Amino acid sequence: MTSHPARFRRPAAGFTLIELLVAISLMAVLAVLGWRGLDSVLAARERIVEASDGLRALSVGFTQMEEDLRRSWAVRLLNLGQPSIGFVLFDGDGPPVLRLTREQLAGSGVPQLQRVVYRLRDGNLERGFGPWGLPQAGEGSAQTEPPMVWQPLLAQVQNLHMRGWIGGQGWLPAGALVLRPGTPPPSAPITGVEVLVERTSGERVLRVFSVKD
Repeated sequence: MTSHPARFRRPAAGFTLIELLVAISLMAVLAVLGWRGLDSVLAARERIVEASDGLRALSVGFTQMEEDLRRSWAVRLLNLGQPSIGFVLFDGDGPPVLRLTREQLAGSGVPQLQRVVYRLRDGNLERGFGPWGLPQAGEGSAQTEPPMVWQPLLAQVQNLHMRGWIGGQGWLPAGALVLRPGTPPPSAPITGVEVLVERTSGERVLRVFSVKD
């Protein structure tokens, strides 16, 4: 067997330790950059989804309020002893709430009256609804109304400001239009409602509803 001299032998193929360390360092840098980029993309996506959900909920809430107001305007002609659109103190000394009496089609197709209330509670804009009925005497001298079912419309609401439009008087704050127990209803109906929603994020959304046909 013929053996080759040592000067004709090729060195073993491979990487040196320094080359391996450099390659590992580059891969680590690329991995960190890729992770940061992916994290920023996911964070931006979450913000967009959250903002989109908030706008969708706000749009749905305002659409429902517009429908309730539209179906409340004609009820004023029934002379129920209380206006179909008004502001009341629902939770004692809390801020005024919007109370409506609207018509609703039952399963038989016969119109019925429904009571609807919009209020701000614990940072949530809520809509309450239930059968209409005149307040009845409860325990002592208090008056109670039929129970209501509450549904949340919009979360993270800091303040809710409402005003009503009275012909010949202009825009009046809800506090000035509150219906006190035992007081006669106003002579002029509310023909417009302004709602200002202030969210915890600093966003302010103003919506004006025209009630009169």
